[in-house]
Amino acid sequence: MNNPIRRARPEKTGVRAPLGDLEMAVMQHIWACTHDGCLGADVQQALERVRPLALTTILTTLDRLGKKGILRRERESKAYRYWATVSEEQLQQRIVEGVLSNLIAQFPQAVAAYFAQREDTGKTQSGDTERLADLAQRVEAMKSGSPGGEPADHADARQ
Repeated sequence: MNNPIRRARPEKTGVRAPLGDLEMAVMQHIWACTHDGCLGADVQQALERVRPLALTTILTTLDRLGKKGILRRERESKAYRYWATVSEEQLQQRIVEGVLSNLIAQFPQAVAAYFAQREDTGKTQSGDTERLADLAQRVEAMKSGSPGGEPADHADARQ
């Protein structure tokens, strides 16, 4: 019997799931550092104003964000300097795409019904109608087993 409950994979966080509170706080500081990058101690000092955290906690979080491909680091003396590899907007897009992809794969009818309901009730933003139509086509393509979940006409147009 298949277990309908899926275990969360921490290594997928940031790609298929939102970042945790601490990860997001760390990333907010890293994005604020811009091209100069930040040392782990810089991040700790900035976050210490909100809540006291050990440097090891910050360094572990930075290491995990690096393993997820969200940060890069370079050795600087005895420490590392960190830079974001993606902008905040790019990370948000990556997360949304991953989450929606998982939801569509597991619950295609429910996802389509949710967006169709939003369209019917007039709760959509300008430009959403076209995206919702594209989403509905992708859901239908996934249900029919089309490769990549794309309708044939969209897949052909991209090649």
